[in-house]
Amino acid sequence: MANNYQVPFGSHQQPESLVIHCSDGRFQAHFRRFVVEHLGVEEYALIAVPGGCHFLTLLDYLPKFSWVGWRWVKFLVDVAKPKKVILIGHDDCLWYKDFRFSLDRHDTREKTIHDLKGVKAGVESRFQLRAEAYFARLDGGQVVFEAVG
Repeated sequence: MANNYQVPFGSHQQPESLVIHCSDGRFQAHFRRFVVEHLGVEEYALIAVPGGCHFLTLLDYLPKFSWVGWRWVKFLVDVAKPKKVILIGHDDCLWYKDFRFSLDRHDTREKTIHDLKGVKAGVESRFQLRAEAYFARLDGGQVVFEAVG
């Protein structure tokens, strides 16, 4: 029989932000540190899927996938009532590099940034919420987060 592990439940506050980023395990700790330490967001709702916010851009290619993604976001906006949405994409994203999901795997940085900008605009127009987008690039042994217009 396993021992029980207990942690305090927390403040029971509504999350102040909704964060959407890639589920790549190599970047999880970096994303969390950036959101909590740099952006100062302690409580947030999270959608983490392979490729991050790309799932909201596939209307022509995978319309049902896109529809479900926007429904997830709408659900979290409705129940969590975040003040803003934070979108994070990153270098060396395996989703963007996979031939099944992109015709051009050579410039994944530009494609990721393009998607971040499009989803940012989509979130702001659909939900009248402020959205922020960031790209996490690799620089030597560091992960550097850059704001995306």
